[in-house]
Amino acid sequence: MTSNLLWVSFLLAALTLSITFSLQPDQPKVLLVSFDGFRWDYLYRVPTPHFHHVKEYGVHVKQVTNIFITKTYPNHYTLITGLFAENHGIVANDMFDPVLNKSFSLDNMNIYDSEFWEEATPIWITNQRAGHTSGAAMWPGTDVKIHKSFPTYYMPYNESVSFEERVAKIIEWFTSKEPINLGLLYWEEPDDMGHLLGPDSPLMGPVISDIDQRLGYLIRMLKKAKLWNVLNLIITSDHGMTQCSEERIIELDQYLDKDHYTLIDKSPVAAILPKEGRFDEVYEALAHAHPNLTVYKKEEIPDRWHYKHNSRIQPILAVADEGWYILRNKSDDFLLGNHGYDNALAEMHPMFLAHGPAFRKNFTKEAMNSTDLYPLLCHLLNITAVPHNGSLRNVQDLLSSPTPRASPYTQSPPLLHGSVKPRENEQEEPYAYFIGVSLGSIIVIVFLIIFIKHLIRSQIPALPDFQAEISQPLLQA
Repeated sequence: MTSNLLWVSFLLAALTLSITFSLQPDQPKVLLVSFDGFRWDYLYRVPTPHFHHVKEYGVHVKQVTNIFITKTYPNHYTLITGLFAENHGIVANDMFDPVLNKSFSLDNMNIYDSEFWEEATPIWITNQRAGHTSGAAMWPGTDVKIHKSFPTYYMPYNESVSFEERVAKIIEWFTSKEPINLGLLYWEEPDDMGHLLGPDSPLMGPVISDIDQRLGYLIRMLKKAKLWNVLNLIITSDHGMTQCSEERIIELDQYLDKDHYTLIDKSPVAAILPKEGRFDEVYEALAHAHPNLTVYKKEEIPDRWHYKHNSRIQPILAVADEGWYILRNKSDDFLLGNHGYDNALAEMHPMFLAHGPAFRKNFTKEAMNSTDLYPLLCHLLNITAVPHNGSLRNVQDLLSSPTPRASPYTQSPPLLHGSVKPRENEQEEPYAYFIGVSLGSIIVIVFLIIFIKHLIRSQIPALPDFQAEISQPLLQA
C-alpha cells in the first residue's frame, strides 16, 4: 500500500512540474518583411488580393509616418532600432563622418564599416543577447558586423538572389532543429521600377501585381511549413515614391562654384559640405537661389525632422519641394521616380499590414510612426527593448490581447545624439512562471528523495532475527 502511495505521489509531482513548465509561453515567432519603396496607396492601384487577404484576416494601418530623410538605409535601420536618424547614425544612403574621416556610400559599397552602424543596437542583436536566434535574408545592415555580431543566420547581400530563394532560407531557419524566432526578409521591388518608371506610370500596375504574387508565394510557403497560424507576419516598407520630371530640375552649377563645396548626399536632399572658409559664401548663394529649394544651416533644420544632432549631418542642407530634383547639372543621372522628401508628405509614406496570433482580425488603424514598430517587435518577441523613440502604446490597439505581457513603455523622450538614457519599465518575465517552477521543482525533489529512500530500504535484505536471542537471559543456558 505504501509503495503504491509513493508511486502515485511521484507521478503527481511529475505532473505538477510538467504543468508548471507548460505555463511558460511558446517562443513567439515574428517575420518582418519589407518591400522597398512600396507606397501606401499601391494597395489600391491594381487588384492586390494577397495583400487584402492579410488585411482582412489581420490588421492594417492607413498612414505610417516614416523618418526624415525618407531613404532606404535610414528608414530600414529605424524599423529595427526604433530611433530617428540623428540617433541611430545612418543619416543617409551617402554620408561623410568628420570624426572618423570616413565616407559611406551605396554607390561604392563601402557600407560594411562597423563604425557607421554602432550608434544603435539593432533588434537581432538584442534578440540574440536574450538567448534566441535570428535569421536575415538581405535586410539592409544584416551582413555588417555590428557590435561584434552578425545575425545567427544571414545571407550576404546579393541582388541577383531570387525572392523564392530568400523565402526558402527563411522557412528553413524557422523550421530547423534550432529554429529562429525572428526573421527579416527584404525585396528590392517596387523601388527599382518606381525609380525607373515613376510611380504615376501605368507600367507600375504590373510591377505591383508581381509584388502581390510574391506575397502570395510567401503565404503558401508559410502554410506548407505549418507556420502561417503560429507566426506573426508584419509586411511594411521603408518609404514611398513621387513622380519627377525633367522640367522640375534645380541645377547647383547655376548657383555654386563646384570647387567651393563637396556634395555628400544627392537629390532630393543635398547634403553640402563647404570647403574651409567658404561656408557663408555657399550658404548665401543657395539661400534664395530657387523658389522650390529650401536651404537650412544645420542648427536651423526643423525640430520635427529629428535631423540635426549628429556629426554626419552636414553644415548645409538643401531640400527640394516634392517632385523637384537636385542635380549638379543635367549631365548627372536623372530618375523619373524619387524619394527622400519631407516625411510629412503622403507620397513618402509606406504601407503596414500584419497577421498572426498576436494581432486582431480585420482591424484598421488610422496612423502610427515607423519608430513604433521596434517596441512592437520587442513586445511580440517578449524581449527587453533598448532606448528608442517609439511608443508601444501607439500600436497596442493592433494586438488581440488588450493587455501587454509587460508594463508598456508609453513614450520614449526624444533622444539626442550621445545622450541616450536607459529606459524605465523594462519588460520582465512573469513572476508566476518563476514561482511555479520553483515550487514544482521543490515538490519533485522532496518526493524523489522519499521515493529513492523507500526504494533503497525495500532492496536491503532482512537481517537474521538474532536480536531476540540476545535479549534472552544468559542464565537460561
